[in-house]
Amino acid sequence: MTQIHNKKQFITYILLILAIIVIFNIALRSLFFRVDLTRENVYSLSHSSKTVIRKLDDRMIARVFYSDNLPGQYANSRRYLQDLLEEYQAYSKGRFHFEFINPDEDQDAMREAQSYQIPPIQLQVIENDKLEVKKVYMGLVLLYNDKKETLPVIQSTTGVEYDLTAAIKKLTAVGMNTIGVYTGNTSIKTEQLEEILRQTYNVRNVGLENEIPTDITTLLVNGVTDSLSEEELFNLDQYLMRGGKLFLGVSRIDAQLQQGIGNELKTNFYDFLAHYGILVGRDLLIDKRCGQIQIQQKQGFFSFSSAINYPPFILVQKFNEDHIIVKDLEETRLFFTNAINSSKGDDSFIPLMKTSERTGLITPGQVPQMMYGQYTMAEGYNIMPDIKNSPQYTNPAMNNFSEPSQTIAGLFQGGFTSFFADSSDQNSKETFIGSINDGQIIVVGDNEFLNDQAAGGIESNLNFIINSIDYLSGDQELIDIRSRTVTSRPLDELSKSSRTFWKWLNILLPSVLVIFYGLFRMRQNKAKRKMMEEIYGR
Repeated sequence: MTQIHNKKQFITYILLILAIIVIFNIALRSLFFRVDLTRENVYSLSHSSKTVIRKLDDRMIARVFYSDNLPGQYANSRRYLQDLLEEYQAYSKGRFHFEFINPDEDQDAMREAQSYQIPPIQLQVIENDKLEVKKVYMGLVLLYNDKKETLPVIQSTTGVEYDLTAAIKKLTAVGMNTIGVYTGNTSIKTEQLEEILRQTYNVRNVGLENEIPTDITTLLVNGVTDSLSEEELFNLDQYLMRGGKLFLGVSRIDAQLQQGIGNELKTNFYDFLAHYGILVGRDLLIDKRCGQIQIQQKQGFFSFSSAINYPPFILVQKFNEDHIIVKDLEETRLFFTNAINSSKGDDSFIPLMKTSERTGLITPGQVPQMMYGQYTMAEGYNIMPDIKNSPQYTNPAMNNFSEPSQTIAGLFQGGFTSFFADSSDQNSKETFIGSINDGQIIVVGDNEFLNDQAAGGIESNLNFIINSIDYLSGDQELIDIRSRTVTSRPLDELSKSSRTFWKWLNILLPSVLVIFYGLFRMRQNKAKRKMMEEIYGR
């Protein structure tokens, strides 16, 4: 061991140790790692975010306008945001920087926040043992070259990484892809979906009566309830032949839930899809794993509302774990669904979502319906719920789950031939294209899957829709991030025997453990008594 003999040696050793510490810290600044034990690593930067931030070719600054002394849950959000920004900075090769600014008592900072459209928001806080309303700032702006992107409110940890990475991609993109939206039914509203899409895409509503613009990379089609004209089908067909991608929400059911009947849609659109190998089943699918509806029941003179399971509202938890679009999804919901299959016997069709192994079918037929105070028979699907011992709600088909799992969403890809290849009126046009080798179509068996007021208003469904659009548009970097936030953690369904086993185990095991513990203590006490008798002779 080295010994210190004088003051000069002591100072030299101290300086050497300090130098080693400084050099060690400088070296560690370029090394960044964190242990994240959560299942989706939600507190660590995803690979996609690292890829995006490493592509910065110029300095980007994040100015974070965040108040101090926030209530507990919001203070946690601030800490999470700071940790996240530190990771962006660590992986940016020195091009990403951030600073926190407290505008609460700084008029210049307040004006700057307002210039970036970051408003103060009101929170209820407890101060001095009183509930008070406090104005706080919780937003940021990203500045890159002469462009800016604002996140006006960041109140929780949910989706922050996605919003940040999407904003960075938007700022650094040379040009954004354009998504087209066509709804064949004016009652379908897509404002919520379009608002989310505008974070990373240009969005445009289009009709089919004219040629679909060539700059639209992906076209969303939903709510087709009537036959399309030949010109509309031709424009859709040629859009696909030119390399355009399609996302279709389609089924044969127009549900009238209040009347308890689903009308069967009969349009030429199904024949059009069948030409490309896309088969939309005719039977309504139901599933044991389902959502609920509220119904009014009568008992004597009294009416009451109750929630019951409703099999046409399918909870999907069975996904293709090998495909990037759905591999990280936990649950989606489809309403009044038909099966989606392919007429081709090759691998050009990739199932994405399926029902459970407890699936049922309801075929269209004659359905009793109350009209003008009298019962009559109508053609369609009987979607009346079935409740035991209820004369008001009787539909035994709703409790028959004898069918295996059915595919309700899938990807069709590969070669497609034009629907009008044999039409002399259309194939003689100068711009006509007869086939494509690398087409892509995603089909979901729900005719209102994009509707904000139906399936499109559910967050997990939106994740699937946007993942699909990213995939079709060749922009897959955000898919992994979008699915990291846990929105649902459904339990695996157990068999009846397994449920019985775990039930009795939970009932009996605590009692058995108490008995064994009592016997153990009794044996200990007996041994202790015997030892005391041997020592004291008693």
